[in-house]
Amino acid sequence: MINEKLDAELIEVLKENGFTESTELEQICIPKIKSGHDLLCLAPKDSGKTTTIVVSVLQRLKSSLNDVPRAVIVVLDKDRATAMKDEFTRLGEYTDLRVHLACDDGKIDVQKDLIYMGSDVVIGTAKRLNKIYSLYALNLSGVKIFAIDDADSVVKIMNYLQIDRLSESMPKAQRVVFATQMTEWLDRFSSEFMNIQEVVEIEEPDDVSESAD
Repeated sequence: MINEKLDAELIEVLKENGFTESTELEQICIPKIKSGHDLLCLAPKDSGKTTTIVVSVLQRLKSSLNDVPRAVIVVLDKDRATAMKDEFTRLGEYTDLRVHLACDDGKIDVQKDLIYMGSDVVIGTAKRLNKIYSLYALNLSGVKIFAIDDADSVVKIMNYLQIDRLSESMPKAQRVVFATQMTEWLDRFSSEFMNIQEVVEIEEPDDVSESAD
């Protein structure tokens, strides 16, 4: 069943879009994120990670506020970023949240200007987010949620330095990290930047037919 503690409008949109049953990951992780706790979750593909991030951000932010982003989400590439933005559009139709992309193969001037003019959620690659941050167009002072999707794939030779830099720039943000397996970098990142009491591990999703990964 859908978590009945979510906002009524969000529950209605979820039902309208065919979400009648939550995956195991969603059942466990959405309440933890809603409570404001840092979360490190290890889960397989198609277990509902994208839906969990989107629903949690919609629940937390609710509506547009000021001009600085309150959620920053790091993803692997443009395709993942676009898919997540589409999910925000689909499930957040009742909100006025401004969701912008920051991806390597897009025009940086266009991305920079959109983000600077006002954004609530910014989704992008570690490299491009850092570049826009270096250009003083990404204000991280108001970030409430810093999420990393597919963290073990996102973190390559240099990306961990870029992610560390972003994390250091928003010390008060809640950190939500999803990966398929624990890595040396994840172990270090959780020790240095996250306040977690347990690592959530999902073996197999209960139902993947209606949830995005």
